[in-house]
Amino acid sequence: MNRRKSNIVVMILLCLGVFGFLYTLVTNPSSLLVQAGMIFLFIGVVLLVYRFFNRRRSGGKEYSAYLRAAKQSKRRFNEQNQRKTQLSGVRGKKSVPTTTKKSTVSSINKKRTNTHLTVIEGKKGKKKNRAFF
Repeated sequence: MNRRKSNIVVMILLCLGVFGFLYTLVTNPSSLLVQAGMIFLFIGVVLLVYRFFNRRRSGGKEYSAYLRAAKQSKRRFNEQNQRKTQLSGVRGKKSVPTTTKKSTVSSINKKRTNTHLTVIEGKKGKKKNRAFF
């Protein structure tokens, strides 16, 4: 019986809301548009604030580690491209001193020993929920 009364109250409120919306639409549609715009603006501001604080709280360290790794990778990629252009320029010349050849070759070999990957730490403590054992 209690559930039936609450359903009736909800239906009455919905009918009053629809009646008020239609009345405002007929009598003053500009104020209805202003109200809708204000509602959308308020929701947008709330979402922006929520995203700002949510990113700052949870993903700040991971995101900064990602940016640092991306910057490091970009720098290494640019260095590799510069070395390739320098080597191709050196090969194009007919008379090249042997000392420059040795220094560029040793720097390339030294570069190949270093890895270009960076480890970004994630959530290690979380265990996977597996259905099959």
